[in-house]
Amino acid sequence: MTRLLATLAGGLLSSAAAQAESNPYYFGGSLALNHVSNIYRTSAASNDDNVATASLLAGINQTFGRQRLFGDVSINTNRYSKNSDLNYLGYSAKGGLDWSTIGRVSGTISFNSTRNLSTYTERNASPIRKQNIEGNNQLDALARIGLVTRFSLEAGTGYRTRSYSASEYDAFELTQHRYSLGLVYQASPDLRLGLAGRLTQDRYPAYTRESLVLVNGRPTLVSIPVEAREFERKDLDLTGRWVLSGASSLDGRISTGRSTVKAGSGADFSGLTGALSWNWQPTAKLNLTTSVSRDTGLETSFLNSNTSADRNRLTNALQVNANYELTGKLFLNAGASLSKSDVTNSSQGQAFDEYDRDKSFNLGLRWQYSRGITLGCQYNQSSRDSDRLFSVYSANSYGCYGQIILY
Repeated sequence: MTRLLATLAGGLLSSAAAQAESNPYYFGGSLALNHVSNIYRTSAASNDDNVATASLLAGINQTFGRQRLFGDVSINTNRYSKNSDLNYLGYSAKGGLDWSTIGRVSGTISFNSTRNLSTYTERNASPIRKQNIEGNNQLDALARIGLVTRFSLEAGTGYRTRSYSASEYDAFELTQHRYSLGLVYQASPDLRLGLAGRLTQDRYPAYTRESLVLVNGRPTLVSIPVEAREFERKDLDLTGRWVLSGASSLDGRISTGRSTVKAGSGADFSGLTGALSWNWQPTAKLNLTTSVSRDTGLETSFLNSNTSADRNRLTNALQVNANYELTGKLFLNAGASLSKSDVTNSSQGQAFDEYDRDKSFNLGLRWQYSRGITLGCQYNQSSRDSDRLFSVYSANSYGCYGQIILY
């Protein structure tokens, strides 16, 4: 359900931002009605519901001098017909500042913050049936110094956090710091290459978990403290952007590095990771985007919200999205994603493999009645196959929305 709301909210904000190009400000509202077949993503009893979402939207895209300020905000209230205890106030906010000086120094500061009902898909989490609000925050900064030649020096830093309101999900909260420094070579207007060193530090906080143990021969539920886990990862990134033609471009990253455990339990990792995205517009009406990735930890979950942010797991993912203009006012969008996560654990000297296989599909239709009025419907389906039976699920959701934007 959260993925459906996120898809709708993202579409509304993107549509509004695109329409607001001639005006630096916009504000408006939307109303969405959705049916969700499996709210808690369980393999057990049915837990379907209908949810109404009312949103306030606002945005800015303003230049002043050499700077540009941009941002989109959506504040939404969500009401469930059967499970009123899940009612919540959520939001999505993203924006930043592009800046430059008279000389060769420029950069970007950006942020992204969301508050939504959790997707309940974290692996190894105990199945729960109560409200679990997930918060994600990200802050990034990039500065570049243009050199005399086609080279430029880039330095970046980033900060991410993820939190949950339900104590059963304490194990999946985390904080991440990232730092990078490298050179970029602009070989031509159509080819850009980069080489950078990157340092990533992840911390999963200490928490307590409930466990059933025998005390004086009787099963007793006790709280067991679990120490914090810390990981440090060092990568060498080769990045590139290649504009193949006016209708096709490639963006990619290949990294070689090593992740080590600095505190708590976990497993070291070393090897190649990376991502590749291909944007192709074969006709004026059709646009296709294909992305593949291989990575561990938080990078995989930010690409695909249906996968875990566990440092011990290696995830391979594929995403395909398509947008097609049926008429001057009618637009069709579709997307599909596959991800495969694997990890080898050991217990009492025995090694065993664990896996998750996630699939999702979405289809939407949008009618642009006028510059400020949009109506649309969306269908989503997702599923997981796993070696742990309580992690297996299948869910679908569908709904329609209306949006009014004023400039």
